[in-house]
Amino acid sequence: MVVGIVAEYNPFHNGHKLQIEYAKSVLKADQIIVAMSGSFTQRGEIACFDKYTRAKAALLCGADIVLEIQTIFATSSAREFASAGVQLLASTGVVDTLLFSGECDNRELFISESKKLLELEQSGDFNNEVNSLMSQGISYATARAKALKTFLDEELISSPNNILGLEYCRYINEHSLSMDVAVMKRQGNKYEDLSLSGDLSSASSIRQHYKLHKEYEAIPLEAKKLYKNSTFIFSDDISEILHYKLLTTDSFDEYLDCNSDLSDRIKNKLNDYTNFTSFCQLLKSKNMEYSRISRALCHILLGITDSDFKAAKENGYCTYIRMLGFSKNGSTILSKIKEKGAAPLLTAPDNSIINKYDILSSDILRAIVTSKTGTSSPTEYTRKFELVNI
Repeated sequence: MVVGIVAEYNPFHNGHKLQIEYAKSVLKADQIIVAMSGSFTQRGEIACFDKYTRAKAALLCGADIVLEIQTIFATSSAREFASAGVQLLASTGVVDTLLFSGECDNRELFISESKKLLELEQSGDFNNEVNSLMSQGISYATARAKALKTFLDEELISSPNNILGLEYCRYINEHSLSMDVAVMKRQGNKYEDLSLSGDLSSASSIRQHYKLHKEYEAIPLEAKKLYKNSTFIFSDDISEILHYKLLTTDSFDEYLDCNSDLSDRIKNKLNDYTNFTSFCQLLKSKNMEYSRISRALCHILLGITDSDFKAAKENGYCTYIRMLGFSKNGSTILSKIKEKGAAPLLTAPDNSIINKYDILSSDILRAIVTSKTGTSSPTEYTRKFELVNI
């Protein structure tokens, strides 16, 4: 059995290792393939470590192959992130089961409610309810959350992890993928909690703890050793380059997640810009939440437009399979992926097919590391693929 996991590993922590152990001990996985975001995350923030460091941490802790979700989708809404992750795993042609964690671990409920959601969307009832709520002056995200509560089991929509699980199942149903699902009960504090809660703590709390104390907690020993020799990236490390991009851009309307209202707010508030996170807070409004703003600013920085997103989505989320690393155990199924995969398998960028934003996002992170350390690092084109012996 080959088990697939969609993740960000920002950073990889004990909860993630527990999930991999679950795949091996409970699901009896022969191999584990991870679809992981690259240099920027779904919240629109730069990752705390480069994608190769995060991939290696996962491999050291039991994963067998780590693939990169295209940046356009890795920095999009929960639905698009989930869809791209599942499609990437499906495109390998070898993943039998998708494993995800949630506050609810009722597998049958996830499947049945995802089918209900798909039917409601196809009938137009769900979108009608969302539009009706938005007409009251609330944001799309808030309206959609309320609509979900109207139609679906409230236990499933009580947390972002459950929402992602619902979206995974919805995409599998919509596209009739031959992929089973398994759900592991999530342990530890909530993903948005900023305080550690022992060995099983959220990525947010781990990042916050490092920011305050420069210590890595709630992280497996294998990953901790790796992180200590790596450069930690903070969300505000993009502040200067983003500020320059905002100052030298005339209009923001064309960029993904940035409507005319947000574009005007950016222009009006630009003189008050100090850094990335404070500017996100400054731009918040009744109908525009922080995560939507941070994603919009990320897309402005990277130059990702609405038309770029539509074109990439029309191509089916996955036109290539970019591998970030694999273990000896993972190497045993690479030939099967090459044979059965629905897209070419890449171990290095191929300019004829790879999306330019995957390269640019990594170049920006690399430039930040260079600025922080005073030393250069390999580019996407010169980096050696060296993880095969893990």
